Amino acid sequence: MTTSALTTFLNCFADALDRDARTVSRSHAVRLRRIAEHLPPVNDVPQSRVPIQATCEVELAGYSAQSPLALALAALLPAIHMTRSKSYLANPPSSDFGENYGYGVICGPDNGPPALIKDEEIAFGLMFLGPETHYPLHHHPADELYYTVTGPSFWRASDADWDMRGIDETIHHVPWLPHATLSADRPLVLLYVWEGDLETDAAFIPDVLTAKAALLSEGVDTK
Repeated sequence: MTTSALTTFLNCFADALDRDARTVSRSHAVRLRRIAEHLPPVNDVPQSRVPIQATCEVELAGYSAQSPLALALAALLPAIHMTRSKSYLANPPSSDFGENYGYGVICGPDNGPPALIKDEEIAFGLMFLGPETHYPLHHHPADELYYTVTGPSFWRASDADWDMRGIDETIHHVPWLPHATLSADRPLVLLYVWEGDLETDAAFIPDVLTAKAALLSEGVDTK
C-alpha cells in the first residue's frame, strides 16, 4: 500500500511542478518521475506525529476533492514520520512555535530524520504550520523549492515586502537567501524540495517582525 501511495504521490507532485515554467521546477519534476519509475526500497519508519498534525490533516482533506496532489499526500501521510527540529525546539522563535510547526521527510539522506526512501543528493517532504504562525527569517546552504498545497500564505526574502501566495504555487529560495513564511488564519500544508548541501540545518536570523504585526500589515484580522 505504501509503495503504491508513494508512486502516486511522486507522479502527482511531478505533474504539479511541471506546471511551473522555471527550470528548477521542471528539473525536480523529471527527477521525481525517475524515482517513481525506479523506486528504491521503501522503508518502514517509526510512527510519529506532531501537535499541529490533526488540524493540518483536516485542512488537507478539504482540498482532496479538487487537488489530486492533496489527495495523494493525504493517502501517503499515515506512513510519514513527522518530527520537529531539535534546534528549533531548543531555541524557538516564539512561545507557541513548537506547537504549530512540524515536518516529515519523504526522501532524504541516511543521516537525516527517518525517510520513506533514501537519497544522498535530494531531500523532499512536507511541512505543517498552524494558523497565524510566523516562521521567521532563516537561511541554509541547500537550494529550496516550496509548493503550496493549501493556502493562502505570505512569503518574503531578505528585506522585501510580504508576498501573498495562493494554492498550487512554487516559491524558490537559492542557497543562503534569508526567507520567512507566514500562514494566514488557516493551517498551512507545504511540500518542499532541498538540493545541494543536505547536511547543514537551517538557522534563524534575527527578525524584528512578529506574526501579529505581519498579519496586520497584510490585512488579516487576528482578532
